[in-house]
Amino acid sequence: MASTRATTLSVTRAGVYALPEWGGTLRVRRVSQGGIAMTSLMHLRLVERCGGERFQPAADRPPRSLKKQYQALGIPDWERCGPLLYDGERLLFVPGLGIDARARADKGVVQAGVEWTPSVE
Repeated sequence: MASTRATTLSVTRAGVYALPEWGGTLRVRRVSQGGIAMTSLMHLRLVERCGGERFQPAADRPPRSLKKQYQALGIPDWERCGPLLYDGERLLFVPGLGIDARARADKGVVQAGVEWTPSVE
């Protein structure tokens, strides 16, 4: 990517977060399992891809580069746009791929599912 941009966002409750500077909307909804701990969403860093990021789709699968993950799933470029969500240096969510397995909350923890929707132009 030619330019790099990073922003922050504090998510303290479920809802819809319009992010026009990123060209889309982040939807956060409460879930009982498979989500991200709500406390991890309080100090999000939103970052664009720059290369070298690694994503783990499931606990029984190894982390691989985003490029390889996208290619393996046949995800088109237009579904790859949007911010990567980080809690500090820990990758939480990738548009088109979902929640990183290493970021999934333990059972019994208040958690949320996250979805990125690009704006329709």
